[in-house]
Amino acid sequence: VKSASGNLYTMSSQLTLPANECPKGTSIECRVEHDSVASKPVPVPCEADLPSCPTCCQPQLTLHKPALEDLLLGSNASLTCTLSGLIKSKGAVFSWTPSGGKEAIQKPPERDSCGCYSVSSVLPGCAEPWNSGKTFSCTATHPEFKEPKTATIRKDSGNTFRPQVHLLPPPSEELALNELVSLTCLVRGFSPEDVLVRWLQGSQELSREKYLTWGPLREPGQSVPTFAATSVLRVSAEDWKQGEKFSCMVGHEALPLAFTQKTIDRLADCQEPLPWLVLDVPQEDLEEDAPGASLWPTTVTLLTLFLLSLFYSTALTVTSVRGPADSREGPQY
Repeated sequence: VKSASGNLYTMSSQLTLPANECPKGTSIECRVEHDSVASKPVPVPCEADLPSCPTCCQPQLTLHKPALEDLLLGSNASLTCTLSGLIKSKGAVFSWTPSGGKEAIQKPPERDSCGCYSVSSVLPGCAEPWNSGKTFSCTATHPEFKEPKTATIRKDSGNTFRPQVHLLPPPSEELALNELVSLTCLVRGFSPEDVLVRWLQGSQELSREKYLTWGPLREPGQSVPTFAATSVLRVSAEDWKQGEKFSCMVGHEALPLAFTQKTIDRLADCQEPLPWLVLDVPQEDLEEDAPGASLWPTTVTLLTLFLLSLFYSTALTVTSVRGPADSREGPQY
């Protein structure tokens, strides 16, 4: 990976091992070869403890619902039935009800860190009956247990709420560094908890390695359970400043068209205040430019007094002409 300065590069290597091959207290050697330095082994300690494994493998049957992405995108949604905790990898037999005329696919056995085996059976093409609320059953038999094991599952029929999507621009602190900036997509208020979050740059979907998504988590203080999730996309400051459009696309079963999206770019989100021009003119200059300006308050006062005296004189004249109320019939002798 090239650094921001453009002069240095970084490279990493990751090794994944079963826990029993790297117990705590031991180390693994990592050797790096490069023209600039001599080859030198670096010990990498094994810090993790071994997982607590049962004294013997215990068979268990679990049934997993279809992936939300397959249900929303109209892909081949499937149910997965897994029989785990087996000592022997062979001998598992599965049956499905209802099967819908589909033939289940049995996956190859897998071995976990404790040395136990698990086998899975996948029932394809179950999107329509799953969405209609039909109950599915998976039954498994194996020579290690006498009675068949059965697991059932169906779609939850609780309240559904549409997600609210808020797309937030990069903070100013990141923009000042001129490197990578973060776009945050907050999705909240939805139920059930299964939600799909994807990012697009323009019309191109971005790789999932470019963003992180947390949740869903139950929102506090809600009488009816609702959930929230957060996704953060890291993009180059140059792309953002050039006006590239980024979209957060959210999928949920409560949405009318299954998906909704919010789009943001620097130009649409520009919140910089417009420039203001303030002209500060001294009071002396105003008086010089308008000699009569200081006489205006006095003029208004004199005009008001003149109008009041005029109204009073008019009222007094009318009263004198009419005379007293008891002299309207003339003098009495």
